[in-house]
Amino acid sequence: CKQFITLLSSHVCVRTIKKGREKRKRNLQTRESFQIRIMIETVFTSQTLMGLISDTKAFESITDDYFKILDLDGDGKLSPSELRKGLNRVVAVESEVASGEETDNVYEAIFERFGENLAPEKFKDLISEILTAMARAFGNTPVIMVVHNDGLIMKAVRHESENAM
Repeated sequence: CKQFITLLSSHVCVRTIKKGREKRKRNLQTRESFQIRIMIETVFTSQTLMGLISDTKAFESITDDYFKILDLDGDGKLSPSELRKGLNRVVAVESEVASGEETDNVYEAIFERFGENLAPEKFKDLISEILTAMARAFGNTPVIMVVHNDGLIMKAVRHESENAM
């Protein structure tokens, strides 16, 4: 009996295979290949996002951490391949997956504006523009959204909570 639930982006991968060695081998491969993403419901406004951007020290720390995670080859630049693999992890929310053509158009616009190999400073600029665009779209109306627990929006929410105390 085999049961497979595949993890793509924000879905959890569980592989159950009832065959001694094959089960252990595949479970090990699953743990190495996929990161379990926890989703959480949160409430925020445009001020939540803009507050993170305006706190230069916190914003730089967060974007530096994400940059290091996405820079898979450690060369100090994000290649188009690294950015495509990781940007969704940083700014992802639970939503329908865009078509390949729509996604390609977004990345083409990013590469045209910021270049194909992003240095840390350009990556910060990109993340700032993404958050600013989201803040404009949401306005001052509170938004309830399901987001990744370790994603940028949740970090902005935590930043706001920590600074409110």
